[in-house]
Amino acid sequence: MTRQVRCECGFVARGDSDDAVIQLVLAHVAADHPDLVELETADYIRGWIELLPE
Repeated sequence: MTRQVRCECGFVARGDSDDAVIQLVLAHVAADHPDLVELETADYIRGWIELLPE
């Protein structure tokens, strides 16, 4: 099942696993929201993941 996270800025990360989406979000945060790097953890992001219907 595809998973996704939508950032408030409009960025959407999609992947086939929680870990794949988390890595995309962490990379996005580092590139586009560097002031949040210390606040956004993998466990915190895991709570944002939505499961998309197939």
